Amino acid sequence: MNTKDICYWCSNPAIGDEHIPPKGLFPKGHRNNLITVRSCAKHNQDFSKIDERMRFYMTSMGGESEIAKNHFDNKTIRGLKRKESRGLAIDLVTSKFTTTEGDTFFRENATNWDSYFEKIIKGLYFYHFNKSLKDRTHFFSNKIRMLMLSANAHFYYHTIEHKLSQDWINGNPENKEIFDYKYYYSEHENQFLVIMTFYESHKVIGISLPNEKQIDHYSLNFEEYNKLREEIINKQK
Repeated sequence: MNTKDICYWCSNPAIGDEHIPPKGLFPKGHRNNLITVRSCAKHNQDFSKIDERMRFYMTSMGGESEIAKNHFDNKTIRGLKRKESRGLAIDLVTSKFTTTEGDTFFRENATNWDSYFEKIIKGLYFYHFNKSLKDRTHFFSNKIRMLMLSANAHFYYHTIEHKLSQDWINGNPENKEIFDYKYYYSEHENQFLVIMTFYESHKVIGISLPNEKQIDHYSLNFEEYNKLREEIINKQK
């Protein structure tokens, strides 16, 4: 079967196109040649509610990007005022909390975040390699707090950009002010790695986990940690 006829996620027959990342992140005027992959009904329609939900967070985490701010005000908030989005709006409001230091956060189901970025990671893999990524995926983001991982694993993956500085391949998408990325496939680890930047400020590291490996299989001992930390500090001087 031609790859144009199969779903990027499961390799079942495709019925339509899926935008990678979701089209909702791109305001009008910033939708030139968006990345798309073919998708079956399940891996297209099943993500629509998650995509709308995550657009709220992703546009609100756009940092100093005026595009993100305007898109949040003009599209995201307006969309939440629709009658059919009332349940989502209430859910988002009730998930909001403020710390004793005055910082505002939103609680979100980790499964939704995992699904959202898994779609993007697998979509980019299919886009470049014309085959489905069967491995599980994981993501790291400094703006999204995931509480289940060790500090060692966090450090390992947040230094991966430095460790592979000569190996990354630029994705060169259009609309870089909304989404940009670079990727690398490690033959040694049989692992797909991608570094994504949303609205020029929110960096997300995406990885695949081959051969049933867990996140903490990728870590550093104390000597490796100190050596790599010193390399990074010297490079920044």
